[in-house]
Amino acid sequence: MPGSYDDSIKKLIDANPQDFVSLVFGDGHFVLALPHELKLLHLYADALFKVTLDGEPVLLHIEFQSGYDPRMQERLLEYNTLASREYSYLPVYSCVIHLKKDSSIAVSPFIRELPTGEEIVRFHYKSIELWKKEAVELLHLGWVGLLPLVPLAHGGTEHGVVEEMIAGLVSAGKTELLVVANAFASLAFEQESEAEQEWLERTFAMLNDTLRNTKAYQKILKEGREEGLEKGRQEALQQALLDVTEEHFPQIMHTVRQQVKAIEDPVLLRRLIVKMTTVQTAEDAEQLFRAAIEDKK
Repeated sequence: MPGSYDDSIKKLIDANPQDFVSLVFGDGHFVLALPHELKLLHLYADALFKVTLDGEPVLLHIEFQSGYDPRMQERLLEYNTLASREYSYLPVYSCVIHLKKDSSIAVSPFIRELPTGEEIVRFHYKSIELWKKEAVELLHLGWVGLLPLVPLAHGGTEHGVVEEMIAGLVSAGKTELLVVANAFASLAFEQESEAEQEWLERTFAMLNDTLRNTKAYQKILKEGREEGLEKGRQEALQQALLDVTEEHFPQIMHTVRQQVKAIEDPVLLRRLIVKMTTVQTAEDAEQLFRAAIEDKK
């Protein structure tokens, strides 16, 4: 059951669904955002859209992936089949958007065979690996909804690129996506030097006045007026992490609720929020959280 916190991926997709349709189909036209939950097994997709392609209705299913998942192809096939069944057997096109480089990414098509070698399933899907796309090209596509993903593309951590991404969101009046852009930029800068990460922090810190006026900032970060901005930001991020965990992995809430106060670093909290929306199992989520606690020790 979805919680009250709109995670970064949902917020990003909901802001400009047509941009994601264009990214996958090129000339497809967004019609309607359908419920993410597939009721038959209570499975949640990152996005499920009704689209027209060559004038005919189809469904577009999108998943985001930040790391290796050995069952990713099976999950895509499962979502694809159930979505078609739930929506009058319309054809469904599945697409996985990989956020971070991984040498173990499975290649389409997914093929299932009998022990004899006889093929029984062949499932095609689209795979978009962001680091293979040029950040400058994404900047100049004119698809504002994709701008927060720019830092994850090739060349996306260059200072000028990040600054142009921010300027693009501000000039387009999409300041509510600055919070999302900050989260994805933090993910992109994980492998950069400490000095580069500090530059990113300073860059977004200068946007505080703009961010404070956005609904997203007010909802997610909630300035702590009584105890000061930094304390309020820390507590808001801790609560956001709890909200995301409760939405995606309620079975580990006891562990997270007991120990979340030990994580005070806002950069780490933002990274955990993003990662909690992209890991696939409760076991992976718990391991991710415990690793963050150990790092702090």
